[in-house]
Amino acid sequence: MREVATGKAAASGVAIPTQEGSDGSADPLMREIGFLDDLLDEVIVEQSGRELLEGIAEVRSRAGKKTAAARLQTAGPDEIGGAIRAFGLFFQLANLAEQRERLRTIRRRQRRAGEAFIRDSLGEAVQRLADAGRTSGEVEETVRRLFVSPVLTAHPTEARRRTLLVALRRFARLLERRDDRTLSPPEDRELRRRLREELTILWRTADLRSVGPTPLDEVRTALVFFDETLFGVIPTLYRGLDAAFDQLPVDHDRESADRPTGTRPPRVGAFLRWGTWIGGDRDGNPNVTASVTLLTARVQADHVLRGYEAVATRLMQTIAPSVPADRLDRRLAARLADDAAQLGDAMVGLQRRFPDEPYRQRLGAIAERLRRTRLRLAEDLEEWPGWYRSTADLEAELAELAEALVDDGLGRVVWGELQDFRWQIETFGFHLASLEVRQHADALAAAEVALGDPRGERAHKPPVDAELPGAPGVTAAEVIATLRAMAAIQGRFGVEACHRFVLSFTRGASDVLRILELARLAGTSVVPASATPGFTPSVPVLDVVPLLESADALEGAGPLLDSLLDDPAYRDHLRSRADHQEVMLGYSDSNKESGFLAANWLLYRAQSALVESAARHGVVLTLFHGRGGAIGRGGGPANRAILAQAPGSIDGRLKLTEQGEVIAARYADPAIALRELEQISAAALLASVPEHDEAVRKAASHGARVLDELAASARAAYRAFVYEEPGFVAFFREMTPIRELSALRLGSRPASRKGHAADPEVDLDSLRAIPWVFAWSQCRVNLPGWFGLGTALSEYRDRSDDRELGHLRDLYRRWPFFASVIDTAELSLGRSDLAVARGYLQLATTSEAPRLWDRLQSEFEASASLIEQVTGRSLLADAPAVRRSIELRRPYVETLGAIQVDLLHRLRSERSAEERARLVRQVHSSINALAAGLQNTG
Repeated sequence: MREVATGKAAASGVAIPTQEGSDGSADPLMREIGFLDDLLDEVIVEQSGRELLEGIAEVRSRAGKKTAAARLQTAGPDEIGGAIRAFGLFFQLANLAEQRERLRTIRRRQRRAGEAFIRDSLGEAVQRLADAGRTSGEVEETVRRLFVSPVLTAHPTEARRRTLLVALRRFARLLERRDDRTLSPPEDRELRRRLREELTILWRTADLRSVGPTPLDEVRTALVFFDETLFGVIPTLYRGLDAAFDQLPVDHDRESADRPTGTRPPRVGAFLRWGTWIGGDRDGNPNVTASVTLLTARVQADHVLRGYEAVATRLMQTIAPSVPADRLDRRLAARLADDAAQLGDAMVGLQRRFPDEPYRQRLGAIAERLRRTRLRLAEDLEEWPGWYRSTADLEAELAELAEALVDDGLGRVVWGELQDFRWQIETFGFHLASLEVRQHADALAAAEVALGDPRGERAHKPPVDAELPGAPGVTAAEVIATLRAMAAIQGRFGVEACHRFVLSFTRGASDVLRILELARLAGTSVVPASATPGFTPSVPVLDVVPLLESADALEGAGPLLDSLLDDPAYRDHLRSRADHQEVMLGYSDSNKESGFLAANWLLYRAQSALVESAARHGVVLTLFHGRGGAIGRGGGPANRAILAQAPGSIDGRLKLTEQGEVIAARYADPAIALRELEQISAAALLASVPEHDEAVRKAASHGARVLDELAASARAAYRAFVYEEPGFVAFFREMTPIRELSALRLGSRPASRKGHAADPEVDLDSLRAIPWVFAWSQCRVNLPGWFGLGTALSEYRDRSDDRELGHLRDLYRRWPFFASVIDTAELSLGRSDLAVARGYLQLATTSEAPRLWDRLQSEFEASASLIEQVTGRSLLADAPAVRRSIELRRPYVETLGAIQVDLLHRLRSERSAEERARLVRQVHSSINALAAGLQNTG
């Protein structure tokens, strides 16, 4: 679908310069995109005819010209639909090519580095700690304090179907084989044939879901990444960190200190723990029930136990030394005797296959025990002898096996793949990812009212199965069933499987205390077992996580935690949980309420206040960062954001959400997943040392007053535009595709917390942050990622002596927080395109629209200009890969924008139900295609 440099266009007329993309090019990215573009042309012609390809070319060639609107009005439905599909599929292919280029870049850097460590790696972090004067043992102690927990969420920002994700992964694996320079001509021909076959399947696969996904569909989508990537990557992450110690000066008083990784006990523990909200987050989503949560835990256990069984089986096939009976380790012999007694015919078969190979017998027995554990825990089959009651039992058996192998002179085997297995078990347990339950604080308050006084003094209690006011689809019985489900999960898979209860929109200590009281009631008959089918009265072990997301809650974060920790009953509860308190900070809703700059400063100040409160009360604090993929929901470069947090707020413990489209982008490919995990872990490690905190504290002391002023100005400008302009709601709902987004089946959760369609004419406050950000992204404005910054910077300049913004430039150089805020806004502005957005303006018919557009445009221009003054460079000058990606996509995105505007105009004026249904499908397809092209949804 490309246009050659001579001006002779391929059918689609998409400009991919041949001086960069021809087969003879030295640029592998453009060469690969050119190859994929040619393949796509062939498939379009084969499947839909050359006429469609030529029609797509003409539509593209007129984008941005005065004749574009006329041409779109004459284009038939098939032509428009074909163009949307072609451009959308091209974006998916270009994304794969860029992902592969990122891998090539990582490998080039590793080759250039040689024995040194590449930037932002764990090895570099370890080296920096050593260079600062720490001994190898002191660095090891710092690493052993590290706790990193990415939490996958079910936020509906992944616009692609699971079917498409799996098909794209198949295509990517084939594409990787093109790098094999040893392919023979027949093998190359067969590879190209297979690529065409997969691309044909992609072309013919519907891009839209015919029905919305269920919560369990979302669970299974996430498990693809655990099965295909994360399960195998985790040992590689730990192994690389362990190997970094080999480069440090030897501690001679340490046993085996001079031996390399794989030949000695590891110096690195399993510091990563995965969490998930998928199947547990019921805030505004009545489709997530207690039964769904329990089934989610069982499905996760099934996947991880199958993974362990496969590893044990593989080890059985490889660790095959023969051992004479008179040299057999005593403990190993006892274990084998237990295996024979408990495993019956399965053990007889192992003894017959491996008569003189006890290690193979033992590992085969472990594999069989894991199979029985899976059948018992995940499939709820009858109890068999020999299944593991806990991971501690499995870990003890592997430790015994390791000792026997070491005593037999096979330490290299122990500290190699067997150690990888042990790291996986430490990381994933029998539950894979800790399942977190989330519910809105107001729903729990309503449940408490509905349940009334447990002594029965209320005369007129509503039925426990009546819907709670303000919480569509939620009943008091369901709240109690959820708590009982948590207890059931803990009893089956261990407390770590499900023990956190996240309270959305926490306003005070009473919200936290309320859930503990409800948990106590879950163990009584106040709500009878008959009202919670499948769940008997029981009290779960709980770690209550207040989620602070409103401006009021963030400003009062310190006093709220003080109040909570001063409560004697709560403090007793916390002592039972090792005096550890977790608090979640909400980036999405705080941004939507206060704007980009003000929200970031509110979050920073809240972190400082929480750290001080926890220190006063002597509790361990973990801050859970609810960051989204889009900049308007806290997105941006994660490692830089980690280093920019308030002093003392990391302290070895980092927890953050991984949401929607970000999950596939970061964790679909093993090498990229490894790099992502390395970067966030390395940043957490470096952010946890005293010298980092001191440097940040010093820089913040010079900038806090300025940020107070900037944040106040930015918030006032944002609130005045979004919440106080009487015509803004109509402007927003007409200019963006927000109304159409509400019907797009992205996730199992409604777009609005109150259960109605995501129509801001009903209530802008109840509109979730995700569709809010998504809608602005589609029309290329990206308002949540920058609005108010221009006003703040210009007002600061005008009322201070800093006319040249020299003080802000100094803060930008010295203060990681301020630099991160400015750089993130720069990314958002650089990815915006007001020339494209102006096309959407024609959809806004209110008399206020021109004035509001002028205000938006002036704020954009001021933000861009003043950021350039602060940074001393043009937008995206330091982000060549981002600039290149934008330029590559520009012809397609402009075309799709014009198509979407035309479709929205037709849809909103169409009266025929049949024609409206067709237009809705095409609008939704255009939304999906643009999301792929912009690599961003909400």
